[in-house]
Amino acid sequence: MDGRASERSRSNRSIVGVLDGVSSEAIVVHRERCAKVRNRNVACLKCADACTSGCIALVDGELRVDAAKCIGCGTCATVCPTSALEARNPSDAQLAQACLGARVGDEVVVACEQLRRAAGGLLDEGHVANVVCLGRVDESLTSGLAVEGVRRIRLACGDCSRCEQEHGVATARLVAATSNALFEAWGSDARVQVVEGVPAGACVEGVGPDGAAAAVAAYFAERRGNEHMAVSSAVPAAAAPAALPRVTKDGTLPHFVPDRREALLDNLAQLGQPVLPSVATRLWGCVVIDGRACSSCRMCATFCPTGAIRKFDNDDGTLGVYHYPGECVKCGSCRDVCPENAIELLDEVRPAYLLEGAVHRYAMTPRPVELGTAQQMVDTMRLRMQGSDIFER
Repeated sequence: MDGRASERSRSNRSIVGVLDGVSSEAIVVHRERCAKVRNRNVACLKCADACTSGCIALVDGELRVDAAKCIGCGTCATVCPTSALEARNPSDAQLAQACLGARVGDEVVVACEQLRRAAGGLLDEGHVANVVCLGRVDESLTSGLAVEGVRRIRLACGDCSRCEQEHGVATARLVAATSNALFEAWGSDARVQVVEGVPAGACVEGVGPDGAAAAVAAYFAERRGNEHMAVSSAVPAAAAPAALPRVTKDGTLPHFVPDRREALLDNLAQLGQPVLPSVATRLWGCVVIDGRACSSCRMCATFCPTGAIRKFDNDDGTLGVYHYPGECVKCGSCRDVCPENAIELLDEVRPAYLLEGAVHRYAMTPRPVELGTAQQMVDTMRLRMQGSDIFER
């Protein structure tokens, strides 16, 4: 094994080790879905960037994990484009149930752990859904609540500047912005609002527990007495570590569309037809391939985790890839692994593409040398040494 191959092997083992270290009752790891495990050249480090506790961190260019720091907030699962990290305790279904149980009229409030502690127990009375950090909320949850008739989803946090998980609110803002962009594109009047430092005075210096509780009580006064829907405390058994992905018969790695994405698309379909021609969010991208630069290697399809890019080979000799925007999770794998830098990932996507399962077809020029065969080396030498005879034995 040469030095570069050895380095790649160590890098992939390091990434796998990081993911295995995160696995717990609160976070289930599906390492075979991780874009960076599938190809180390993928730039995605969203989990490390969003981790609120320092459990996952980038140190000297390497991903490192300190499992003891994991608080189970689920923020890493929110930002993971392929759902390689899955939040549990509560699961998505349990959190949705808690939100609907805390519903008052057309409004749902989700509060973070810091605010709950500051409230002196008042937020345990059923008028608020509680999470460790607001980064736990994702668009499949907000869109599902909108389908149920909820029109105001307020994500309430305390004084984030004094919270150890202070940058979790950045993920909450991102999810709120994406949710509102989708609601606007679909003509829904539902909205998500991040309410920071509320209730006023509840989590600021100089206000004791009694004052904090009083402030919270005033803010949520109309919610008292609301019947609370119980949430199961059972924790599903952690999944056994899956084997690293292996190449399938068609020369690609296995595909997987995250449940959250399927649920989100189902929710959007129930909201009706989109009213805007395009929408730009963190969730989907539109792949554009420059045919002049493309070398027809189709590595983009090989490493696409969801099958948003798939190979086709027709009997008449034409080949290329199909692109399904609705299955794109904007992980950037296709762009990052393209050896010719021939791929651009656009932010703007037509909402109709997502619901209708639109397919874009890119026909490619057959490669002069077929890759992955026993003849590859000989054929390459023949191509480069035109006019010379090369004989095989």
